[in-house]
Amino acid sequence: MRRKEEQFQQLGARIVLVGLGTVAETAAFKAQFNVPFPMIADPEKRLFKAFQLKQATPKALLSVGMAMKGLAALAKGHGIGIPKGDVRQLPGVFIIDKDGRIRFSHFAKDPADHPAADELLRLLESHRDISLPASAPARKA
Repeated sequence: MRRKEEQFQQLGARIVLVGLGTVAETAAFKAQFNVPFPMIADPEKRLFKAFQLKQATPKALLSVGMAMKGLAALAKGHGIGIPKGDVRQLPGVFIIDKDGRIRFSHFAKDPADHPAADELLRLLESHRDISLPASAPARKA
């Protein structure tokens, strides 16, 4: 998404990331990986629970498929940091319109399951009235 940041901005979208670390850990992560998007620290998983995001089973985390995805990420130059918070917590992606309605949701099947940035851009382009509300820098949920 970082590589497509300008395209998201042109469509009026605001990308906000939610992490499981504390405010300090989230700010450190944002600085270390030069994350251009606002981040919310959610160590108590309030937002994860509110959006009904699931947790991976230990078997799913240790699967051959996950190992292959990890190796593929490393081959593309993506580093692996030390996890903060609940490593079993699965991510999600949501497009929320200006009125606070969820217009798109993606519930990850594993920690590496994310929709492609181009797919999200196509969705935003086909619904020009969708945009994420602006958010503050790293703060606690």
